[in-house]
Amino acid sequence: MTFAFPSLLEFGLEPAALILTRGFSDYFVPIQSSPAVLAHMARVDGVDFATSRVAVLDGRAVGVALIARRGWTSRLAGMAIVPEARRHGVGRALMAQLLDEARARQERAMVLEVIEQNAPAVHLYERCGFQKIRRLTGHAGRPATPPADEALPPPVEIDPRELAAFVSGHGLRDLPWQIAPEAIAHAGPPALAYRAGPSAVLITDPAAPTIGIRALVTATEARGQGHSRALLRALFSRLPGKEWRASAIFPEEMGGAFTAAGLERTPLSQWQMILPLV
Repeated sequence: MTFAFPSLLEFGLEPAALILTRGFSDYFVPIQSSPAVLAHMARVDGVDFATSRVAVLDGRAVGVALIARRGWTSRLAGMAIVPEARRHGVGRALMAQLLDEARARQERAMVLEVIEQNAPAVHLYERCGFQKIRRLTGHAGRPATPPADEALPPPVEIDPRELAAFVSGHGLRDLPWQIAPEAIAHAGPPALAYRAGPSAVLITDPAAPTIGIRALVTATEARGQGHSRALLRALFSRLPGKEWRASAIFPEEMGGAFTAAGLERTPLSQWQMILPLV
């Protein structure tokens, strides 16, 4: 077997997106990719097309790995192997290439998130030396519209960059890449950020039938007093009849705020993992 690993810039975004879509077609949650999706990931998540790789086996493209970069750390932002090429060592060879290149760039760590129920992928990453940091969980539901609590200050819209600074000062340590302050700072309309008292939240387009919760934080000194729950319920009241979804990118220890607000934990969870490179 002969491997080659051209970058996405060399290979082209459109054909790489087609391979990603094929590789994720039978995934736990099928994912459709496109050049526009990849461009969004480059802007928000820091995906680097020059260091992201296409796996070419004996002249045929069979997989794609997306690499995002911030400071001394890189992230495996997604890896997909087309179904007919699995169990042929493609994933191991691709990971070895990615880690060799990260070390050559003198990066200090690589991180990733992997669906906990995806046992083969978890096993691959553990064999490569990745260690579990924490479990990530998701929550969703269409909660009954709660009455507005007049004793609480109404949520006030704030700049997502202000929310990013707030998360930087008060968020949990080692937050997953997608809800770290750097990602929050790149959010913009139609996404909205709100603050009420010591809590703040970032949501996706409020006009959509399903609204995603992309960040949630409470000031360190005010945790455990129900402020995050109150902020979420205030938004449920302001935007009634919506489906709300917090993807499985939130640390498990944050789940209490979502369940207290009326959302239910979703079946899939993820492991947040890290591999020190020095």
